Amino acid sequence: MISVLCVNYRSVDDVADLAASLRASVNISTPIELIVTNNSPEQPLKLESDSRLTVRVFEAPNIGFAAGVNHALRHSNGDRIMIANPDVTVQPDTLAAACDYLDAHPEVGIVLPRLINPDGTDQASIRRFYTWPVVLFARTPLRALGYRPKFFCEYLYDSLPRDQPIDVDWGIGAAMFLRRADCEGGIFDERFFLYFEDVDLCLRTWQRGRRVVYCPHLACLHAHRRASSNPFSGAGWMHLRSMVRFIRKHRGLPQRPVNRATPSAAQDE
Repeated sequence: MISVLCVNYRSVDDVADLAASLRASVNISTPIELIVTNNSPEQPLKLESDSRLTVRVFEAPNIGFAAGVNHALRHSNGDRIMIANPDVTVQPDTLAAACDYLDAHPEVGIVLPRLINPDGTDQASIRRFYTWPVVLFARTPLRALGYRPKFFCEYLYDSLPRDQPIDVDWGIGAAMFLRRADCEGGIFDERFFLYFEDVDLCLRTWQRGRRVVYCPHLACLHAHRRASSNPFSGAGWMHLRSMVRFIRKHRGLPQRPVNRATPSAAQDE
């Protein structure tokens, strides 16, 4: 079974679209379940199960994204796990292909699909681990003007070939595939209410000797609304607080362990 874990916060229509996309999955023989932590119980979320998809919704106060995913995990049954934001829709062959990739690559801890914007362009969803120049530049007005110095382009993997699976430092947590065996004790650190839980997870995956792989042949549509891009918004301040928590937890801005694969050496043959 594959369990799709989702945290809803005032996104009822989006969750319904996600469920519809899961029902449209093809070439997959294993059962699919959608487990939703409803972080906005004032908005009832009613989704029906059918022969294609089992749906279970669990009400919660607004416990945050990381805790919401872990809450859904505890109520799930699958040996393969997908984390999916409500605003993600899964392409028909993605679930089957992701399961096949995990089965064929036991050394891989996290599989990241290609995320596609509503206009059909690729979303910048993979990153190198943060450095101080990136942290400082990301919070200046220059970024809003579209200026990108070389170090920031490298942070975004701008020149990385995207025609085959390749190792990356981390990717945004809107869509991820994992194994239940790698999720013992929970997926995310719940001290991150929102933001940086994905950076932290990928860092810990690398530190455990497992790979984080970006697979462009797996595709999900992501109607991304990046509220944290404004550093003075509420989401922007939350992003900053999570960054400080990450830095304190890891005593700085750690990089991928030097004995792990580099992007140029990690391509699958």
